[in-house]
Amino acid sequence: MDRISALGAGTGTAIHTLSDYRHHLKRNMIQALDTIQANQITTLLFVVSKLDPIQKTLGTDYVLPLWAIDPTASNPIRVSIYRRSVESMPDVRGPGDIV
Repeated sequence: MDRISALGAGTGTAIHTLSDYRHHLKRNMIQALDTIQANQITTLLFVVSKLDPIQKTLGTDYVLPLWAIDPTASNPIRVSIYRRSVESMPDVRGPGDIV
């Protein structure tokens, strides 16, 4: 399964082309990786290409640093997911997981 089809798996949506993918994102109010800017809070759908361990921030939160790729991005981008507890982090086990 290629990257585009994999991102549609389990969504009930047939995604075969980059145009299908962009339409699915827009319909579900999800942003493509090639459109985000630094320090932006947004909703994303991506494939994990590299994963670092969850870390405690200097405050009260935790951060999950990872590298993300989707069909719109030519290179992986760094993504930081912040949560108040480790238990509320997404269940990401390694490269290839879809978040």
